[in-house]
Amino acid sequence: MANNLTESKIMQALDWAYDKAINGVTGLDSASELAESYMKQDGSLKDQANSLIRWQNTKAGTSGFLTGLGGLILMPIAIPANISSVIYVQIRMIAAIAYMGGHDPKDDRVKSLVYTCLTGNAAKDILKDIGIVIGRKLTESAIKKHQRKNHYRHKSKSRL
Repeated sequence: MANNLTESKIMQALDWAYDKAINGVTGLDSASELAESYMKQDGSLKDQANSLIRWQNTKAGTSGFLTGLGGLILMPIAIPANISSVIYVQIRMIAAIAYMGGHDPKDDRVKSLVYTCLTGNAAKDILKDIGIVIGRKLTESAIKKHQRKNHYRHKSKSRL
């Protein structure tokens, strides 16, 4: 099996990690269970979320955090286990924060936003580029619609 990362392999890893983060893994809480445990702590929701973030970042930074799960993290694709574990921890953390904010992590829109959060600052550029493309397409569509309308208007006047 080739060790090259492809878009398909990355999406497979993300989807796998998202499923495990939302539904839980033996020995680890799901994102909603994790959120519930932090929401029982004293302090504001912001303090609780910050506590979750600090602890999850510590986990993600610890080498081999999930390698003791008996091969569960080892995926049948060419994503190294340490990358898979960091992706899993980060997805679970983001989904837990979304849950704390009143959002349903099983909603596809939340899933999309979780993936967007993973991209960090790159998301700004991606969204900006998408916005430019969408804006250009909307403008082109409006111009074409206006041109068609004027074309038909001129045709109908010439028939009179």
